[in-house]
Amino acid sequence: MNLTDPPDKHSRRDTERVKMAMAAGAIVGTWFWDVANDRVTVDDGLVQAFGLEAGATQHELPLQQILRSVHPEDHDGLVEAINDAMARGGRYSHQYRARNTEGQYRWLEAIGRVDLAPDGRPLGFQGVLIDIDERRQIETERDQAQTLLRSFVEAAPGVVYAKDRQGRLLIGNHGTTELIGVPPEKYVGRTDAELLNDPVQAAAVMAADERIMSSGRSEQLEETVSFPDGRHAHWLSTKAPLRDADGNVVGLIGTSLDITERKAAEARHHEIEERYRLAARATNDAIWDWRMADGHVVWNEALGALFGHVLMETDAQWWLDHIHPDDRARIDADIHQVIDGDGSAWYGEYRFRRADGSYASVLDRGTVLRGPRGEPLRMIGAMLDLTARRTAEAALAESEERLRFATDAGDMGFWDVDLVHNVLIWPPRTKAMFGISAGVEVAMEDFYNGLHPLDREATSAAFAAAADPVLRAVYDVEYRTIGKEDGVVRWVAATGRGHFEDDRCVRVVGVAIEVTARKQAEARLQELNEHLESRVAEEVAERTRVEEALRQSQKMEAVGQLTGGIAHDFNNMLAAVIGPLDLLAMRLGETDPLVTRYIDMAIDGANRAAQLTQRLLAFSRQQPLQPVPVDANRLVAGMSDLFVHSLGSNIRLETSLASDLWLTFADANQLESVILNLVVNARDAMPSGGHLAVQTSNCPVDVASTDLHPGIPRGDYILVTVADDGVGMSQDVIAKAFDPFFTTKQVGQGTGLGLSQVYGFVKQSAGHVKLCSTIGEGTTVKLYLPRLVADAAVVDAPVAVESALPDEGRELVLVVEDEPAVRQFSVDALTALGYDVLSAEGAAPALALLDGHPDIALLFTDVVMPEVNGRELADEALRRRPDLKVLFTTGYSRNALERDGVIEPGVQVIGKPFSVETLATRVRAVLGVVEGG
Repeated sequence: MNLTDPPDKHSRRDTERVKMAMAAGAIVGTWFWDVANDRVTVDDGLVQAFGLEAGATQHELPLQQILRSVHPEDHDGLVEAINDAMARGGRYSHQYRARNTEGQYRWLEAIGRVDLAPDGRPLGFQGVLIDIDERRQIETERDQAQTLLRSFVEAAPGVVYAKDRQGRLLIGNHGTTELIGVPPEKYVGRTDAELLNDPVQAAAVMAADERIMSSGRSEQLEETVSFPDGRHAHWLSTKAPLRDADGNVVGLIGTSLDITERKAAEARHHEIEERYRLAARATNDAIWDWRMADGHVVWNEALGALFGHVLMETDAQWWLDHIHPDDRARIDADIHQVIDGDGSAWYGEYRFRRADGSYASVLDRGTVLRGPRGEPLRMIGAMLDLTARRTAEAALAESEERLRFATDAGDMGFWDVDLVHNVLIWPPRTKAMFGISAGVEVAMEDFYNGLHPLDREATSAAFAAAADPVLRAVYDVEYRTIGKEDGVVRWVAATGRGHFEDDRCVRVVGVAIEVTARKQAEARLQELNEHLESRVAEEVAERTRVEEALRQSQKMEAVGQLTGGIAHDFNNMLAAVIGPLDLLAMRLGETDPLVTRYIDMAIDGANRAAQLTQRLLAFSRQQPLQPVPVDANRLVAGMSDLFVHSLGSNIRLETSLASDLWLTFADANQLESVILNLVVNARDAMPSGGHLAVQTSNCPVDVASTDLHPGIPRGDYILVTVADDGVGMSQDVIAKAFDPFFTTKQVGQGTGLGLSQVYGFVKQSAGHVKLCSTIGEGTTVKLYLPRLVADAAVVDAPVAVESALPDEGRELVLVVEDEPAVRQFSVDALTALGYDVLSAEGAAPALALLDGHPDIALLFTDVVMPEVNGRELADEALRRRPDLKVLFTTGYSRNALERDGVIEPGVQVIGKPFSVETLATRVRAVLGVVEGG
């Protein structure tokens, strides 16, 4: 191996390096490869470096034997480098790892040269090995440190960079790249003046950098930067001198964070604080800011202006100590209930002590500011001094009271329109002119809506002229109103004036007088003057009509009184007939069919007479009613089978039931009887068949619908309509249709009490009935029953059930009846039913028997008796015996058991005449043997 006389400059350079390496002890081996014969000559150092067998220096080895010691990861690269060197010749250099004699891989650098023949064939390949393992470790550590540093710089938030002494960028992270807007290769080595778009900004940054490098001290400063897309941002920068190993300043390192949002938040906070400060100075309220952590309270200047306390800061206890002792505990509890709970708003009224010792009435309110966990941090509020307002309110109330006295004395109503706040003030007298109750709230819409359509335009124009700042006209008008609640038309004369502030009308105030009587008198006078003769004729006709209506009403009332009295006596007589016949039938049984038939015929005739009596009572409105909440839909639907059986096959029935029908309060049995009565009448009006409609509906009657329901007072009704397309009625027949005993049917086919019974029941139920009919087109009857507005459960019409004789039991019953025959029947019937019976003809002997027989379980008494009636007897008996059961019987109550025509709750009644079976059922119910009654 020849290391001298290099053939070219590379060889000379390599030779020098080898000499230096050998001198420094860095060369660990040499080799010479005879390429043509593939024989490599090595020295001892290379043998040790490649872990070859001892004595290998004495032999020439093939190259592949030597390459077996190369690290597997480096083997292919080494082979490729050798092949490349032999292909081109000349200098060769490559680094790889080889396993030495100790079995360790160490990094080696092979430096050599390939000699080529004139034809380009490789002849020889010689070189040296240098141990670079320690250098590679240092380079690896350096690379790792640089990678870590680069990762740290890239991961650092904001902008991280380094500059040299001339301000040229040496390194920058992602934030720097984003700020400058170009990749690192475009900005490394360039200054801010070359990179930033804004030269003023660049000059400011470089001046700050120079100051820091010159002073050698770190600084933190805020800078305004501009992005390439035109955005502007605020940065908080920290810059420090960059020093070399000797401590000399060689550049600058810096970091910057984007504080744009923080600056905006600070600006908003500053703006809010400034607004709060200005608001606190501008308001007349005493503003306070209470810090919960230490109880510190900050006040504005109004604390001194309002209450004389020249203080700006106190604690919360100072405020609490200045509250009136009678209010202190309440306010303390109220405000802490909000603070300690989850509330945010608090307000309270109390008395606050001024600096001079007097107390001011204040309205205080505050809002709690809470932290992220809901904990109270601060409370900000304002105290409003109500003293002046309370004084003004008292003075205003006194003034209004005087005005009210004056207007009441003059039968006038005043009015006050606040145009600023759109508030209308009407006292009860003015509201009455518009048909509005005293306690109802009103607004300007009530004024305009209450004006008669013919007067609305002129009245509105007059009011607008009075409020016009240019015209400032006097408001002086007369107009008609239509009552909002009662629909009554009234005439009103109103005058008033507008009150102006500068060029703005703030109020219009005036008075109003009802002039309906005057207007009516004027109208009558004018009408009399114009149509005196026709008016006289009309007045005479109207008077005749009224007198005829009065006579009809008196006739109906007289007939009603007469029928009521007759019904009572007749029911007593029928009770003496039906009852004994019933007992006789029970006693005889089926022994003689002929006798049984005669008894049944007698009972049937008596029952029809009793029904006639009930119709008389219904017409006279003197039948006792037992009203309950009734669903008319359910009642009508339950009568379907009854309708079908009553109508026959040649009449088509149509039932129309309204959804969500209101309830009514009526006697369910009587209502069912009335509807059936109308259906039967309609059937008789269609002898050749036809169409019958039964309909229910909700019927609100108000001002807008009075024309559809003439003569019906305003209110909510349940409307039951029965309409047919039969023969119809003439006007003369319609006028008498509700009269008792009036009928258009042939003799023996009707009593003439059907429609009179309908009329009596509806009137007694506080309702109304309307009849409309046209000859040849049919008849429509409408029943208006008042709506039940209270919440109540619907009660079905009671259904009669068969009853057997009572179980074994000998309860003692006291019968009180002034009619001997009825009394005897009652005694015999109750005895036959298994009860022990005592009887009396009046109240005095009945009370004596009651005192002498404490085991009497039931008092069975007539209602209508001379001197002391049955109700008075029962009251005295119950006073003596609170546990006594009472059952009344009556053919005509004469109101003894009724309140407004309705039987009082809890009263048990059996009507005369009654059968033994009915008596048994009622007695069992009252005594509690069976449920119901």
